[in-house]
Amino acid sequence: MSFGRRILLRPTPRDHPHEMESKMTRKTTRWLTALGSAVAATALLAGCVSTSGEAQQAKSGPDASGPLILQSRFTDAEKGGLDKLVKDFNAKGEGQVKVNTIPTNTFNQQLPSYLTAKNPPDVYTWYAGQATRDFADQNLLLDLSSVWKDHGSDFPSSLKSLSQDSSGKEVFVPTGYYWWGVYYFKSDFQKLGITPPKTWDEFLADSAKIKGQGVTPFTAGLSDNAWLASAWFDYLDLRINGADFHLKLLSGKEKYDSPQVRKVFAAFKQVLPYFDPAVLGTTQNQAMSDFSQGKVAMYLLGAWAQPSVPADKQSDLAFFQFPTIDPSVPVAEEGPTDGFIASVKTDKPNLTKKFLDYVASPQAQTDLAASQQGTYLPANSKASLNLDALSKQGKDMLQSAKQVTQFYNRDAGDAQQTPADTALTSFIAHPENLDQILKDWDAASAKIRATS
Repeated sequence: MSFGRRILLRPTPRDHPHEMESKMTRKTTRWLTALGSAVAATALLAGCVSTSGEAQQAKSGPDASGPLILQSRFTDAEKGGLDKLVKDFNAKGEGQVKVNTIPTNTFNQQLPSYLTAKNPPDVYTWYAGQATRDFADQNLLLDLSSVWKDHGSDFPSSLKSLSQDSSGKEVFVPTGYYWWGVYYFKSDFQKLGITPPKTWDEFLADSAKIKGQGVTPFTAGLSDNAWLASAWFDYLDLRINGADFHLKLLSGKEKYDSPQVRKVFAAFKQVLPYFDPAVLGTTQNQAMSDFSQGKVAMYLLGAWAQPSVPADKQSDLAFFQFPTIDPSVPVAEEGPTDGFIASVKTDKPNLTKKFLDYVASPQAQTDLAASQQGTYLPANSKASLNLDALSKQGKDMLQSAKQVTQFYNRDAGDAQQTPADTALTSFIAHPENLDQILKDWDAASAKIRATS
């Protein structure tokens, strides 16, 4: 799933959540707009579909016969929990659910087509936040407020807004989320004489100390996963300007060429000397290898870092929270969240809501999380799961955060990831060109919004 992934609930070095999300075609919003126009034209000719801009109405009355179709992008390694969930629901005798498993890339590319089809599948695995809101604002998703009425008090409050459309209506049922942190190996830090820093000044001082001992402080596999640079941008902006500004920036309500964003890049420039000099040409596989071998001391990654390192190194792996820069700024964390959406055109709305009500339950979310190797936290706080030390730390960190954001492309919209990749990698290569980089980023972002 990717939680963030799902793309994979937990991606391998070559199959990261956000990398895979970006393959949903970085033109999703534009495609939705184009498809919406086509659907509207067909409706006018056929006289049987709502016109463009007119909300689709969910079917009322008795459900149609036949099973509920669940379109899933879960991988073979992840679908065990989903299979059990569906089997248990089907045994309840309230209706039958049939799972169609689609290869991740195909699913991501075809989801707009599924949702705009005349007779679409009923339910889908997907992501919270803007990734869902883009579809909801096209009037393509079923109102799931009733599910939230039953289970909302069991979900972290930070997940509610991530599950709503632009009008505040719930259209997404969260099943789990994961954390980001600065990963390191305990034995490496012990050899280097480092303790996890809590402030930016400590972070920079530790980086200098590590570099002075001939070890590279940071890496990132940017040659084939440029989106990883966005993690640094996200966290620096969250720590300097706060989540409210960050989300406004990513939604186009603030400019990249602004005093606030320049502060972000000033901090980014402070840490650049501590990155692997070859970071722009380093693959994710190589970066993970260097990190696992102790050639690099730290790596800003999602929870999927744990299964990405060799098995004999996993017990030595640890992480710390991205350091505080301005103590007056409320702490926000990245917590990419996955779950389910449903088509507004389902001819089984009653069964759909019954199924998603079960999906939201503690037992169902326990089953889903159990197949994720500990890097996936159930959204339902009553789910029963034995968490390892890293998962407990990640859970506590997310639950103590004042706000939870998703990740750059989830919050900004998938089409915005390409200009972000260009801007951030250009800055890493040539920080002296910041003025032009920010102007170009604003222009590229505005162009995408104008054509979507």
